[in-house]
Amino acid sequence: MADVNCLEIAARLDDVRLACDMVVDAAESAALDERAVYHCQMAVDEALTNIIEHGYAYETDGNAIEVCCTVEHDRFVITITDDSPAFNPLGHTAPDPSEPLDTREPGGWGIYFIRKLMDDVSYARVNDHNQLVLIKNRPLADAVPSAGVASGIEEAFASRVLDNGAVVIWPNGRLDSNTSPVLEQVLNAHLQRGHYWLFVDLAGVEYIASSGLKILVSAWRRANEHNGDLVLSGLQPRIIEILEMVGFDMLFQIFPDLDDALQAQSKSA
Repeated sequence: MADVNCLEIAARLDDVRLACDMVVDAAESAALDERAVYHCQMAVDEALTNIIEHGYAYETDGNAIEVCCTVEHDRFVITITDDSPAFNPLGHTAPDPSEPLDTREPGGWGIYFIRKLMDDVSYARVNDHNQLVLIKNRPLADAVPSAGVASGIEEAFASRVLDNGAVVIWPNGRLDSNTSPVLEQVLNAHLQRGHYWLFVDLAGVEYIASSGLKILVSAWRRANEHNGDLVLSGLQPRIIEILEMVGFDMLFQIFPDLDDALQAQSKSA
């Protein structure tokens, strides 16, 4: 018999993290490697955020979403069920990553990521409920489970204005739909003060969702309008993979660490 874990959460952004944590635990137990665990985590985050935003229109009272993880011989299956109005997210046209980077809209990438990160995705309307099924192929049962993906994010992000007027910002933990607004507030505050060179050091970030990417792109555009830039450093390989998936590695200047980024800007000044 297949091993099944289920969790019901309220249809609110604050509870998305609970479901993601459950999926991470189940994926690790299913012997998925760290990269596959991260893919499952991000796909579920994007799917739940999409349901809350478009299915329930942020109406949280009495609305719930069920997330079930099933471990089969060669597959890890995530089933997401909700009773919002019928809505097939897979029927919408996906963004085109080949569009010019300077004109591309930063939003609308959630379903694109889900399709790219998972091995199979399907939708059905079952007993007046929406049912989204996400599948990740898994290794044989004798594979060794990975150490997994760490969790946790601080409520605020540290930042510092340098002598030359540039700003360094240190996000930490996760950049998802629930926490990215904190980064947005920090970035906007510095932009409003006329700080148009922004160095975002992501060394402490283990996870980024499309909501986080949207905020970074929006701030990058505002900085460029004033002859500034938003520069990234310290990205973990799995986050670089996400940026490469949509071509944003060609949009941002990306450096291995903060020192390299600051030195490059100093030489070009």
